[in-house]
Amino acid sequence: MKKVVVLALLLFVCVGSLLAQENDKQKKKSITDSLFRIDQVDVMQKKKRIDLLGLDVPLRFVPITVSKLSSQMLDRKGIVDLMDAVKFLPGIVAKDKQYGQFQQFSIRGQGSAVVMIDGIRDERTLNNNVPYGDLAAVESIELLKGPAAILAGHSAMGGVLNIVRKKASPDFSANARISYGSWDERRATLGFGGKLVGPLEYRANINYSTGDGWREVNANRFSVYGVLGADLGKWGRIDVTGSYADDDYTTEIGAAPVMPGDMFYVDGDKPYALKGDRHPEADYREVYNDFANNYMKRKVWDMSVSYVYQITGWMKLKERFSYFHSDLDYHCIEGLSYRTSKDPIYKWYYYKSENEKVYVDLDTVQRGNAARQNPLNFNPDHKNVNNTIELTGKFETGSVLHNYTLGWTYNCFDFAQYNGYGDGDLWGPGLDALLPVRDPHIVQGWWDTKVSAVSLRTERTHGIYLHNVIEFNDKWKMMASGRVDLYNRKTSSATIDDGKQKYETKNRKEWKEVETSAFTYRVGVVYFPMPELSFYGSISSYFNPVTTTYSPTVMYLDRKGNEFNPDEDGGEVFKPEKGYSTEVGVRYTINEMVDINASVFYIRKYNIVKSLGDTTVLVDGVATEKSIRGQVGRADSRGFDIEVVVRPLPTLQVTGGLGWSDYRLREIAESGRFSKYKEQNKNVRATGVPRTTFYAYADYMIPKGIFKNLSFHLSGNFKDKVFRNIDNRLYDPALWLMDAGIFYTIKNHVTLALNVNNLFDKEYFERTTILGKPRNYQASVSYTF
Repeated sequence: MKKVVVLALLLFVCVGSLLAQENDKQKKKSITDSLFRIDQVDVMQKKKRIDLLGLDVPLRFVPITVSKLSSQMLDRKGIVDLMDAVKFLPGIVAKDKQYGQFQQFSIRGQGSAVVMIDGIRDERTLNNNVPYGDLAAVESIELLKGPAAILAGHSAMGGVLNIVRKKASPDFSANARISYGSWDERRATLGFGGKLVGPLEYRANINYSTGDGWREVNANRFSVYGVLGADLGKWGRIDVTGSYADDDYTTEIGAAPVMPGDMFYVDGDKPYALKGDRHPEADYREVYNDFANNYMKRKVWDMSVSYVYQITGWMKLKERFSYFHSDLDYHCIEGLSYRTSKDPIYKWYYYKSENEKVYVDLDTVQRGNAARQNPLNFNPDHKNVNNTIELTGKFETGSVLHNYTLGWTYNCFDFAQYNGYGDGDLWGPGLDALLPVRDPHIVQGWWDTKVSAVSLRTERTHGIYLHNVIEFNDKWKMMASGRVDLYNRKTSSATIDDGKQKYETKNRKEWKEVETSAFTYRVGVVYFPMPELSFYGSISSYFNPVTTTYSPTVMYLDRKGNEFNPDEDGGEVFKPEKGYSTEVGVRYTINEMVDINASVFYIRKYNIVKSLGDTTVLVDGVATEKSIRGQVGRADSRGFDIEVVVRPLPTLQVTGGLGWSDYRLREIAESGRFSKYKEQNKNVRATGVPRTTFYAYADYMIPKGIFKNLSFHLSGNFKDKVFRNIDNRLYDPALWLMDAGIFYTIKNHVTLALNVNNLFDKEYFERTTILGKPRNYQASVSYTF
């Protein structure tokens, strides 16, 4: 496959060069030119829209804070991974990248962010299967901040990240790119589109990448994307989109674990290391992965059909159907741990309690972490069907113009995760392998797995919504949106007899069902004291279904801390988690040279379910131990975002973004009966995410002379310390990394580029035991027509 793709790229470049010579009058501007020519910049952003909102109104008319990242920026930086892209969007941070590949994001300090692709929820966001593919077919990435339930439905508290893919167009365009980088990383991308035949238009993209990767952790990716569109005149427009991705990943388990306690030598009781410290004698450049047995494979395919029909001059019909299928096979070691004993057979020990010693072998590591000593085998299979119908358009009431969308969306998500967690699901001599902390060996003995059970879940959501952006006059605009969601979730499980990824209905348990509904809103105004300056403010709400089902071993507390008895036959145990957000912001354009967008926000959450410990109660006269769960938590997040673009010269652009957010659990509802739990975790800052992030990016092209079309970029990213454990004050220190690049464009078509990441070769840790990438490079040749 690699040879085929590379040959196709070379052939395309040759043919493209001939076409360019024969059609010299049709020369296009280079990416560099289009980025930094001020005369091509619409200072008032009249053409800038929010794809996700679906309204034909400028962004500046809407009281929503939005950051947008273009495909040109991704190309300039050589970014192909979503984790790297979000570094240039203030207000969102990438959370821990579990085992090197699983990706989650936090917006404005909130939990897992909802990710959408072309406006359709990717339900993997809140589930296991979330290594996202390459960005070769991406046109832009939108970050809409603040509760986005009116746009995305449930669980979108901090905002939503929308990935917008390229569309079909009648104008011919083509691009090809080949790159080579550190650790033998090779990438090839081909994209082309234009008029096909008659009214048909098309766009196609192919991407392939492979390599060894830093610490031998890499993603080998292959993806194909295509879209066919046709303008049918008075009958409207239809577009058919499809994509396929086949990726193989290697996972990252880190190096030697941190100290499980304050460590002492057995001989002489001398201190050795503190709890949470890295191993003093380990080399964290060492790789401990079990490459012979680990594998992680992902296949994703999707298709969608959209149809747009102009009913009248003031109403348009939009219909869209989409299908998405993701299949992941995961068969990997998860983490490492030290052997322990109650007997003094090892050279080190720590105190588990005042009088209890635990002896630890710090010379070797074993498979698994402290909670799980064996490899993990699970295979999630996701299927998602979505259908959305909208009526959108404009109408007037007197002198007031209304831009409206009335829509209904139905989403059907089916999830089946095949698990190999049972006794007998793992076998082989490699399960008991021990690795020396110093100079670990790669050949660790074979092991294998099978599946014996499946976890099942279905989610059905109906959403009815209305958006109305109202233009009173040149100075005042208003947005009023509301949405009603009906949510249904069923869960079950089944046993598997033959180890294959299928199950029989007779082996499935009864379904447990949760149903809930919610109304959410967003209301805001925009005021223009002058055309270049606008102030906006809004208030919006969100909800998150709490999918807990009844268990007789749990005691339940309501939002006031009082005990209640939910329906033992199933149904809604807890009410949805809810919240609201207020926000004020400003947008300002100064003399066609400076664009500023700044906002301040406050987010309030309530109905948060917390685990509150255990208690003993009498059940039919018998003392019974129960865990306590209560919907007693209230939290908030407060902060601000600033994004500035400066164009002091026609060929120089400087962009900077700053985001700060502080999320804390503020209250635990008091209860006279369970008063000892009411202060637990109060006013504790969030772990796993930084409070402050900042980026700066500058790009300059030499406009004339012997070095004309030579350009440079320099960028820096900062994140402050990330706490891992608040009680023990364990955190990853603040980090500032800088990247740079140099580009030369030949006759507006061919660009030679060299990007260098971690320019000053700073040593840092991505996670506690995972050493970050040292200085690395990517060299590329691209052709644009």
